[in-house]
Amino acid sequence: MRRWCLLLAASLLLGVAVSSGWAGDIVTVPTANQLKAGEVDLAVYYISVDDGSLIPPLRPLDIDYVRVQTLYVGVTDRVEIDAHRYDVEMLGVATIWNATVLLQEESLERPIIVIGGRDLSRVYGTASYFVSAAKTLNPPLAGPPTEPIVRLHVSLGTEDNTLFGEERHEGLFGGVQVLLRPSSPAVGLVALYDGQDVITGLTVVPEPGWPTLKAGTFGGHLWVGVSHTFNVQ
Repeated sequence: MRRWCLLLAASLLLGVAVSSGWAGDIVTVPTANQLKAGEVDLAVYYISVDDGSLIPPLRPLDIDYVRVQTLYVGVTDRVEIDAHRYDVEMLGVATIWNATVLLQEESLERPIIVIGGRDLSRVYGTASYFVSAAKTLNPPLAGPPTEPIVRLHVSLGTEDNTLFGEERHEGLFGGVQVLLRPSSPAVGLVALYDGQDVITGLTVVPEPGWPTLKAGTFGGHLWVGVSHTFNVQ
């Protein structure tokens, strides 16, 4: 089970639901994005692992891919609970549980602030904790939105070693989301630094209410995925 820790960085899949603005999270990179009560986000991803970019201890494992399924649930307007299921080639399946709690709602003057934890069931030995803030620099007001819409992220966290066995999310990390085109098709971009690697993503929602199509890079790896956000209330 412990050797899975060396592979999960390939699951850094950027969950930006441009159909509703911003997703409840950017997978494995803690942010202050959070779902409201009754909102649910489901996603599936496939990651092609580039052995040439891996640290030497990984190469003997000869892992070619990782499949990931994620579930985000807005329990209340202040509490979100997430489950991430990792299916690693030849190594089997494991699920980690995460949660965030809203401390301050976003306004025109103030950022949103949340606190949270990853791997709370300690599948990989220890949980990690963080405080995250986010602010939309030019939120849509009256009339058509000003394009692009830019959202900045910054977080402060403790060591999270579930990803390639490396120390991530310790100290300061964060990045930017950009909603290039709010209308159909809605198009978004992401660029983040998690303390170890740069993560990029492109998201497209063909029509309102459709699933979000995604693709991007994490270090030397490539990923593709699809997610859908809906309300159960």
